[in-house]
Amino acid sequence: MYAAFQTFCGGFTSSWGSTGPVYDHPEMQKMVTVLNTSSGLKSMMNVTTAETSETFIKFLNPVDPDVQDYLLAQLRDLAAYSSTGLDGIILDRGRFYGYQSDFSDLTRAEFEKYIGKSVDKWPDDVCPPGWGFDTAAKTVVESLPSPLPPYHLKWLEFRAKVIHDFMEKARAAVKDVDPGLDFGVYAGGWYSSYYPNGVNWASPRYDPSKEFSWATASYKDYGYADLMDVLIIGAYAQAWAVWGETEWTMEGFCTLAKKRVMGAAGLLVGGPDVGNWDPSDVVPFEDECQDIVSSVTVCGAIMDAYFLFDMCHLRISDQWKYAREGINNYNNQK
Repeated sequence: MYAAFQTFCGGFTSSWGSTGPVYDHPEMQKMVTVLNTSSGLKSMMNVTTAETSETFIKFLNPVDPDVQDYLLAQLRDLAAYSSTGLDGIILDRGRFYGYQSDFSDLTRAEFEKYIGKSVDKWPDDVCPPGWGFDTAAKTVVESLPSPLPPYHLKWLEFRAKVIHDFMEKARAAVKDVDPGLDFGVYAGGWYSSYYPNGVNWASPRYDPSKEFSWATASYKDYGYADLMDVLIIGAYAQAWAVWGETEWTMEGFCTLAKKRVMGAAGLLVGGPDVGNWDPSDVVPFEDECQDIVSSVTVCGAIMDAYFLFDMCHLRISDQWKYAREGINNYNNQK
């Protein structure tokens, strides 16, 4: 049995109300990430849908040592359940809230310490105001700004280091309680455009600067695959994109992940998002069911194991039998 851990999530709000530590303990709202919006720097507690893509979730600031200490204490508490049958802990949302995060005074000071100089124009010399969210289209931006601000690439490197170093501490916190517990993480498979989240899930031996203009020569040092007993990669292509060699196909996501992880993780897992892979119903339901079968074959053949997000969708659409068929086919071919 594995426990899922919503890492840098301080709370959620919806039509049902608001829940989470930042609502239960209002003093924690000072830990919420500060976003770089088109209307200025704002706590995520105070942003609107005109300024960012998600207002229902309240991300915490990964740079804040108080945030890290709070999460590490929770992980230690959770790890103690190994005595009652817990086998491992998988971290989700172990990242920054995209390009817009974090622009607090605390993060500015830590970044200036990292580069060894003051940033005269903040945030402009790091990231253009509002970069990360297209206010007209109301869509997330996952590409380099042009022209490139002078400290932008060091900023991306710094954020990858923050997440890497936290993962190192999180692993140690879990293993200190029970060395036998598995420690792992979920991350999106779209590595080429995942960097706005401050995550480098590859092996530290893989050098993305040889492929991508957003990576510095030092970016590879903050790959965290070698810290993971389990690394779950979301191969979240659309229903009809099962086979292929590139990202945004399930086969491509898994193949490229294996190349970039380079055997560093203990168990490399990949699979689709069946609940959101065809929101406009482009694919007939019967074909979508067969795509579930095929996804097991493709992802299972490349990775060490298969996962599917989210099992509730299988129940809602009565599709359990197709996942079972794929698993049976895979086992019979082994």
